[in-house]
Amino acid sequence: MMKKIKIIEVGPRDGLQNLETFVPTDKKIALIKKLAGAGLKEIQIGSFVSPQSIAQFRDIEEVAKAVRRLRSVVPSALVPNRRGAEKALACGISRLIFFFSVSSKHNYANVKQSPQDSLKELKNICRTYTDLASTSIRVDLATAFGCPFAGNVTTAAVLRMVEKVAALGVQEITLCDTVGFGHPKAVEEKFRKCFRLFPEIRFGAHFHNTRGLAQANALRAWDIGIRSFDSSVGGLGGCPYAPGSSGNVATEDLVYLFESMGIKTGMDLKKLLNICAWLKQILPQAKLSGSLFQAGLPRTHKLSC
Repeated sequence: MMKKIKIIEVGPRDGLQNLETFVPTDKKIALIKKLAGAGLKEIQIGSFVSPQSIAQFRDIEEVAKAVRRLRSVVPSALVPNRRGAEKALACGISRLIFFFSVSSKHNYANVKQSPQDSLKELKNICRTYTDLASTSIRVDLATAFGCPFAGNVTTAAVLRMVEKVAALGVQEITLCDTVGFGHPKAVEEKFRKCFRLFPEIRFGAHFHNTRGLAQANALRAWDIGIRSFDSSVGGLGGCPYAPGSSGNVATEDLVYLFESMGIKTGMDLKKLLNICAWLKQILPQAKLSGSLFQAGLPRTHKLSC
């Protein structure tokens, strides 16, 4: 049986949210279309949040309406509350990514409320929209591997939050290493216990490369059964409310890793590297941290893609 993996592109959302300079709307739309052309099947196009919180997404409705009907692509968007969900659905985005933090301190910094209050918002969204056949909800648990304010986040704390989310009928949960505190041992411990206690849930992984361990963490997660990974083209990324956070694992690096192992991603590496070169031109202030873009493809290396 051919091994496959699902890679979800978060560059237009996580990759841009930390930039101080506003990226023009037409450039955001062009980025999403280029990523679709490189083979990405799900792309996070941005966040339906208050412009006062993240000014980068003040044009999210315009972006959403421009890309909502891209062929062979599922556009998704982050929403922190019911208002965000309503706006996303009104713009034709039916794949909702609800996010909140396991850590209370980070959740207050990020969305100005406790995790318990975020759960109430999620409950309202689930009650209102889960009966709609066209709507799907994924929950992202931020700081699942550590918090910049509180430090260590225990596996027990993560499991308690997963239990509360699962009780609302959510079937997809992604554990997020928001500030790159994670390491392979922690990845194995948290995901193995999640698998054992919640076999009905489809778990995904979201790794940042702040301390250089994103690839190692992704490989360990794959080994123990994770088949859905978030990544950002060029390694762009970072949380405005998480001091010290830096880029996500680079999409092209993740594709190179798995394709080299014979695991199909459906991505075109050359097109991804061309997108990186384009980003370097239009975003000179942004740091592209992907290793493959810096080193290039080996001339003698043949990938299965």
